[in-house]
Amino acid sequence: MGNSSVAFVLIMCKFESISEILQQMNEVDVVAETAIVVGPWKIIVKLEATDLDHIREAIRWKLRKMTGIESTLTLVEYMS
Repeated sequence: MGNSSVAFVLIMCKFESISEILQQMNEVDVVAETAIVVGPWKIIVKLEATDLDHIREAIRWKLRKMTGIESTLTLVEYMS
């Protein structure tokens, strides 16, 4: 995406909710990639947008409101 902002969101959920959450991710325009992982966090989502505010809004109003998500942790990519 060239000159874009990137963040990673770790998602905690029940195993049986993973499929439904991944389907809901298809509706979020800033979602670039998703991966299922082993551990307390079940899904990692890579978000990309032209600015960090767009990513923040998507996390606040879309991701955190999704059915099945219990907790999130957001990591913002730092470019020096």
